[in-house]
Amino acid sequence: MGKATDLMSRRTFVALSGGVIGSMAAAGCAQKPAEQAASAPEPAKTAPVDPYAGFRMGMQTWCVREFKSTDDVIKSLHELGLKYVEIAPTIHLPEDTPPDEIKATVERYKSEGITIDSCGVSRMPNDEASCRKVFEYAKLLGVLAIDVAPEYEALPLVDRLTEEYGLPVAIHNHGPEDKLYAKPEMYRQYLAKTSTRVGLCLDTGHSQRSGVNPLRVIDEFPDRIRGMHIKDMVPVVEGGHWEDAIVGRGLLYLPCLLGKLKEIGFNGFFSLEYESDPSNPLPAMKECLAEIRKACAALA
Repeated sequence: MGKATDLMSRRTFVALSGGVIGSMAAAGCAQKPAEQAASAPEPAKTAPVDPYAGFRMGMQTWCVREFKSTDDVIKSLHELGLKYVEIAPTIHLPEDTPPDEIKATVERYKSEGITIDSCGVSRMPNDEASCRKVFEYAKLLGVLAIDVAPEYEALPLVDRLTEEYGLPVAIHNHGPEDKLYAKPEMYRQYLAKTSTRVGLCLDTGHSQRSGVNPLRVIDEFPDRIRGMHIKDMVPVVEGGHWEDAIVGRGLLYLPCLLGKLKEIGFNGFFSLEYESDPSNPLPAMKECLAEIRKACAALA
């Protein structure tokens, strides 16, 4: 796998994790599994155990993009055992949906015990009418933050609208083809001119493709991490492209990632985004969630 693998090997992932190795030993970055089992306190028998350690574990509906209806999405969430969702408006519940229909869809999700935590990724040009439309849509959904990809020139406008609507945004990074937000060195100077209401949605898979350790992003912007897209990608030598792996079985070391998020008090939207097998994604997604639950159990 060459240089790309060296950048994001588990060894490198831990080595680049900074203080998390010392301060998050209980998260699995330093202790061996047997030592964890011996030292971990038994969970209280009277309280239900959260399998995701307090993270708002959800799904980005892009995972089920070949299944268009709200009923399809809800069925998938129930099968996965998830109660949070991030809506991809290019596929499900478009931004130009009439407000009454949006409200009815939100109530439909609520009736099924599901909360819409975010929406996006929404492109944001430097145009107030276009940006305001996204904020109005997101306000109807009642999200924690909007997953966005704004033009640099639009950031002052977006910042102003976050204050007006009381609704933060989370800038999404894509891979090397992203000309604005692939790496922190591309955007940190622009982000520094905004309030922390302008945050980040850290996509771990696209970070891997860009040669960026996600822990470094968290370390640099701890007060701006509003959302996470959890995916694990590995380079394929033949063809030079990357493909999805089951989360935690590729190059992403989940114990350190989750430990670092706990360290900063992260409580934003937390979306699994497995992009492969769009016609039948649930079997692989179930495996991803099982790996995440294992890593979450280690946090105890």
